[in-house]
Amino acid sequence: MLEVCEIFRSISGEADWQGYVCTFIRFSGCDVDCAWCDTVYAREEKGKPCSVEELVSICHANRSERVILTGGEPLLQAELPQLCLELLKNEFRVQLETSGTRLVNEVPKEVQKVIDIKPPSARAKRGFHWGNLDLLEPQDEIKIVLAERADYDWALRIMQKTGLERNPRVLLSPVAGSLEPAVLAEWMIQDNLICKLQVQLHRIIWPEVERGK
Repeated sequence: MLEVCEIFRSISGEADWQGYVCTFIRFSGCDVDCAWCDTVYAREEKGKPCSVEELVSICHANRSERVILTGGEPLLQAELPQLCLELLKNEFRVQLETSGTRLVNEVPKEVQKVIDIKPPSARAKRGFHWGNLDLLEPQDEIKIVLAERADYDWALRIMQKTGLERNPRVLLSPVAGSLEPAVLAEWMIQDNLICKLQVQLHRIIWPEVERGK
């Protein structure tokens, strides 16, 4: 069984699928505890136990070909790889959002992974698993959420050290209320970066909605 916080259908607000209608499965539980986490409820609330079969059935009922697995931290769910396999068998397109603190080696290669690297301001309780960079597939993305200039400078050093500065599928995303998108955009223009600025679309469409969007 998997511990599910909520299931809903909405517009994807981030990453490669931004703007598409998707079914979201948000899992409960997270041991990273970022300082500026925007889904604290998923970390704190006990989820509802659901089987792989139940979740696939719900996705069919929602009639969206794209399914986003998010959290919390989805990789805390032991049956997540099996869920991915069943969704793929049922011809869904699957995207996984993960904190990057756990190796994604058991996730099917066909799943598009959006993997976070947490900067210093996150004060994350678990560090990034650098082995994930060796497992990236062409469709996968790396996301770095930034709250301040120190985070940006740190991200530049990390990208240069790992070769990610040559990867256009790196996303830089400002923390809402902490770093203005226009400021981040100016920094990126000044440094002529090839990575992508990402603004959370769902927070623009539904600024007052805290969950289920």
